[in-house]
Amino acid sequence: MCGAVNGMHDSLMPTGGFTTLFNMFLQIVWGGQGTGTAYLFVFLILTVFLTGLMVGRTPEFLGRKIEKREIVLASVILLVHPIAILIPGAITLAFPESLSGISNPGFHGLSQVIYEYASAAANNGSGFEGLGDATLWWNLSASFSLLAGRYIPIIALLLLADSMSRKQPVPETTGTLRTDTFLFTGVTAGVILILGALTFFPMLALGPVAEAFEIANGL
Repeated sequence: MCGAVNGMHDSLMPTGGFTTLFNMFLQIVWGGQGTGTAYLFVFLILTVFLTGLMVGRTPEFLGRKIEKREIVLASVILLVHPIAILIPGAITLAFPESLSGISNPGFHGLSQVIYEYASAAANNGSGFEGLGDATLWWNLSASFSLLAGRYIPIIALLLLADSMSRKQPVPETTGTLRTDTFLFTGVTAGVILILGALTFFPMLALGPVAEAFEIANGL
């Protein structure tokens, strides 16, 4: 949390780099700055909505109806995160000579760039380091990731919490979807995988996963 890890991440093996990136991509790990709990509730709301569509009932969560406003806010929260990471990352990697400042060749360099934006949007600004990021482009693009990745979700989360708190409690009936079952837990895991993990899967495949295969093959 204090930036003391900047020199360590660059020396991580691919599995270690994969884990740090994966955790920031999903943001559902409890602890740290507390975003894990908030984002997990967002995934739960979307899961309730999707399962409600499957059974043809108005979705309910914590005794409140989940309606259009809540789904729009939850969707904004999840969409802003990859936008703040992948779009500036793609622009940077499209101009490796003039913008990226990559100090590591090959797949590790891609992880180096994406980690910088992921940390700006979701963590404490730590980095793989060695990156030539003391430039106008990096300062502006990382600032965009920081502002978009943090403030827009914070505002949307507050609006979502306010909207839920203003709703009248709905009495539980036999048709109410139970959220304390193994079935719902499994559906939630599927939603996290599809809406969260698969969004960033190409980057993970081209970064730490490809690097791991490269090392395993002795290339």
